[in-house]
Parts: sequence; C-alpha cells; structure tokens
Amino acid sequence: MNTSSAGAGLPHLDAAARSLEAAALALAGRTDEARTAGSAALTLVDPHRSRAVAVRARWALGMAAVADGDHVGAYEQFRPLFTADGDPVHYACSYAGLAELAAAAVRTGNGAEAAAIVERTADRLAEDPSPRMRILIHRARALLEPSGAEPHFTAALAEPEGRQWPFERAQILLDHAEWLRRRHRVTEAHHQLNTALETFRRLGARSWIDRTQAELRAAGVESAPATPDALTSLSPQQQHIIRLAAQGLSNREIGERLFLSPRTVGSHLYRSFPKLGVTARSQLRDLLEASGQP
Repeated sequence: MNTSSAGAGLPHLDAAARSLEAAALALAGRTDEARTAGSAALTLVDPHRSRAVAVRARWALGMAAVADGDHVGAYEQFRPLFTADGDPVHYACSYAGLAELAAAAVRTGNGAEAAAIVERTADRLAEDPSPRMRILIHRARALLEPSGAEPHFTAALAEPEGRQWPFERAQILLDHAEWLRRRHRVTEAHHQLNTALETFRRLGARSWIDRTQAELRAAGVESAPATPDALTSLSPQQQHIIRLAAQGLSNREIGERLFLSPRTVGSHLYRSFPKLGVTARSQLRDLLEASGQP
C-alpha cells in the first residue's frame, strides 16, 4: 500500500498493525524484517500512552531475538514489559512475555530478578488465573527452578485448554524435552520433541524447527524431513492442490480451478504441509521434483 495509516493521521492504528506484523515475522524466522516493523511501531506511539501497542512491539522484538539465539537481546526486550517493581506495564499484554522473560533470564544470569517478577505475577493473579496464565506461570517456574521443574511441566501440559495456544504448548514440550534429555531420559524426550516438531512445522516457526531438530540430534535421533513418498498419503484432491500451489498459484486461483473456496484450499494446505515436512509453499516445487512428479 502506498498510503499508510500513519499518513492518514492514524499513527496508533499503524503502530498496532506493525506490532502484529513484527510478531508474525519473528515467529516465521524473518527476524530482520521483524525488527524493522517492531522498531517502527515503537517510533509511532508514545509508549506511556499506547502501552498495549508498545508492549506488543517489544514482545515481537524479544521473539526476534529468541529466534536469533540472542538471549541478552531477548531479556532486554522482555524485561521492560514489567516495571522496576515487577508489575505489568500493561495489565493484560505484559503477561504474554512472562515465560519468555524467564527463559531469557536463566541464560543471562538474571534468574533471581525474573523469579521475583513471576512470583509477584502469581500472587496478583492468585484468586482467578486464566488457563493461559496458569500455563505461562508453570512454564516460567519450570525454567527458573530446574530441580523442581517436572511438576510444573506436567501441570502446564495437562491444562485442559492448553491446546488453544499450540505455539506456546510446543515451546513447553521442547523445554520439557531438553530437561528430560539432560537427565538421560531420552526415550521420554523423543516423544515430546516429535510432537513439538510437528507443531512448529505446521506453524512455519523456522527457528523453533531448527532448535527442535538440533535437540533431536543431541538425543541421538536424526530428524529427516518427510520424504517425497509422503505425497501418496494425501488425498487425490490434496495432491492436486499441492501441485497447483507448487506452480505459484494463490489459494483463490486454485479454488477457481477446482471449484473450492480459498478458505477450503488453505485448510487443505494447512493439513498437508506437516505430512510433507514443509513449512512454506516455496518448498513444494523441490519436493515434487524430488518425487519425479510433474
């Protein structure tokens, strides 16, 4: 678009959109673009007046740092989501970064500070924590207290509503698997890692895919991408959709050819990608060439 919402006199709306764009880019591993979008969002608003936008932008910048393995940078972005006293800068949005703050803290020597914030949060929400907050607090405590981590991992993964947040659940599975492997419980770790990997592949979370595959190798398992034979596991319609997508057609264009809605096409692709071991349309052409299929 040539005309931004900022140019139309709506800098807050533009900043909100950029913060969401930055988050999506960070999770996809496009970290340079994520930093550009996140930093732009912060320049468009007064962080003291537009706290939700500022917090979301910092969360995205923090996740970009996590994706790059920059733990110091991640801590520097997640720590300002809370005040010096450990209270949330935004009453709701800040809490999304609680477990990420803990993860970065244990890798940067800031565990005590993060633990104080986690416990302050737990106290504030003690009367009626949401399912998501229970999960995030358990993950944070597990990361900060390795010697007593298992009950927290178990509780986080057992939360009945936890599957509503598949990325966060996959992160917990990965964290738990790393914890298990370090205690030589590799058989248990394998299942957690494979489940996490399937989710990260489905979501296209490239950096987390790489990290999970590295952890599988460390656990003695070589995680190979799905073979071209996986195409045969798809329905004829799904195979047709995959071939058209590999040619560069959009969901709408595919739908027009097959008399399907773009949404239905997207649903088929969403279910097919994990079976094929791919995370992006750009990988489909190579997969089809390797299989010898047109």
